[in-house]
Amino acid sequence: MTPRLTIVMPMKGRHLFTFRFLWHANKARLPYRFLLADGLVNEAVARRLEDSRKGFPELDIEYVRYPDDTDYSRYFVKMSDAMQRVRTPYVMLADNDDFLGFNGIEWALDFLDTHEDYVCSRGHQLGFSVYSGIGEKAGSIYGKFNRFLLDGDYKEFDAPTAAERLRQGGLCHRLHYAIWRTAGPARIMQEIAEINFSDLMLYEDFFALRALTLGKAHLDNETISYYSQSGTGVSYQPLRDWARHLLRSRFTSDVHAAVERISLAVADDTTIAEDVRGILERRYRAFLSNNYGTLAQIKRTLRNKWPRVAQHVQTRPRFSVRRERAAMLSQLHGAGASEQDLKRICGELAEIACVLSPAVFADYAGPLLPIARADAGREWL
Repeated sequence: MTPRLTIVMPMKGRHLFTFRFLWHANKARLPYRFLLADGLVNEAVARRLEDSRKGFPELDIEYVRYPDDTDYSRYFVKMSDAMQRVRTPYVMLADNDDFLGFNGIEWALDFLDTHEDYVCSRGHQLGFSVYSGIGEKAGSIYGKFNRFLLDGDYKEFDAPTAAERLRQGGLCHRLHYAIWRTAGPARIMQEIAEINFSDLMLYEDFFALRALTLGKAHLDNETISYYSQSGTGVSYQPLRDWARHLLRSRFTSDVHAAVERISLAVADDTTIAEDVRGILERRYRAFLSNNYGTLAQIKRTLRNKWPRVAQHVQTRPRFSVRRERAAMLSQLHGAGASEQDLKRICGELAEIACVLSPAVFADYAGPLLPIARADAGREWL
């Protein structure tokens, strides 16, 4: 049966995370197309993915080699090109350190099939962390569930005009992982490549804002469409010297370019540019306070003075995880999830827990380790 959804996944190293993602999708027999855009090609990995039927017989995979992502510009060009390769009516972006929620994705696809005035739809995003042992780094590739955090989004961005939706929605970064009509993110990625942002935070902000100019965005409150592992991201840089960064980047000029693009997309409202600037001002003011304010400075000092203690606090086993799981399920039930929906979500969590199991993962990943050791110069995790 022809799939109606393509999962576009950028790659740059971290090959074991990629194999973990595909291993889970294969075990779940997800009926989608997977387009892997590789910006750091490893020959051994490439050969396995180009002959993916052997390792992942249940998946429809297209693996594309791109030049190395040596800077943001090449990454943006890669993602724009990858979006142009999508041939299904719907598309979804995913990172290789996360997992897909089949039940929530199917809900979103069915919704879009019957609501032509919406450009994207999604379920909730569930964040989780894992505990892999005392002294292990945060963001391990395997371990036991150690935390659950359901996003607090409950907004339906359904205002009739783009300007109203921007004022209604502001910055909803989780739209990045929504299920989209293919034309939407293809256009956004093309514009991002044209602007060529000098900072990934600007890329994320522009995507969230531009998304709301394209049409209505739906949230299925009772489902989960994306499971996001915390502590494994590569774009977050809390220790960066922002004063130095601002003096040596195009940050402010890039902001002006983003505002101009949004304004052109909402040409019927002459005040939208100032509204967008206000949204971004609040975003960056909060960002600077959270990362460079007094409390952040104290935390940074403690981490530098007692790094082992800080690492223990960050990676310790948390005994509240069962309570957090129960609260998450109760929250979904209160939003309208049926007992059958909750059962499916519990099944998805059980499948992810199996993939994260140290013994099970070691058994799967064992044959890959000689490849990793033979290519120590590349980033495998």
